[in-house]
Amino acid sequence: MLYLVNQAAGAYPQKLLLASIFGFCFGFLIQKGQVCFTSAFRDLWLVGRSNTAHALVWAIAVQTLITAVFLSKGMQPNVIWWAGPGALLGGLLFGIGIVIAGGCETGWMYRAMEGQIHFWFVGLGNIIGATLLTLAWDPIIYPLFAAPFPRIDLAKQFGLAGAIGLTLIMLLSLYIWADWYQTSKKGILLRRSPDAR
Repeated sequence: MLYLVNQAAGAYPQKLLLASIFGFCFGFLIQKGQVCFTSAFRDLWLVGRSNTAHALVWAIAVQTLITAVFLSKGMQPNVIWWAGPGALLGGLLFGIGIVIAGGCETGWMYRAMEGQIHFWFVGLGNIIGATLLTLAWDPIIYPLFAAPFPRIDLAKQFGLAGAIGLTLIMLLSLYIWADWYQTSKKGILLRRSPDAR
């Protein structure tokens, strides 16, 4: 309430109000939808439920198509990420971390605000980890795991249509695989359950 009063008085930049409204709507949607990368794969592996994995594939596909529109209009991406062992190591560490924590970047935030005390500590660990990453990036991580490896731009390698097509094919493959995994009842807990036999 105090923020809105100060905003009306012109104490904050106008863009901050727009960012606050977007943040509120985004937080509301991810909390109500229980959107979490961890749950997408956890549910798939453990109980063979692919709903969230399907939703993530759709979301990434829509984002890919929107990005393609911007690229086709001549807008260049600000960052081209590296394809090297740093990406594999980062993905592995992130995967281990979200499994141990029980939630990903979005998941711990809305769960902490729901009052789940465990996720307050997950959030604290997340902030500490991000701070350590920031401090270690220039002296250690960048020169060892990023700088020696090429930046790969799929649009330059395969053309814009080829890059978008390749991305959508990979997403379609993931969608079909998740659907097959669910229908074949391959979830770890389902295999252990007597009812699944």
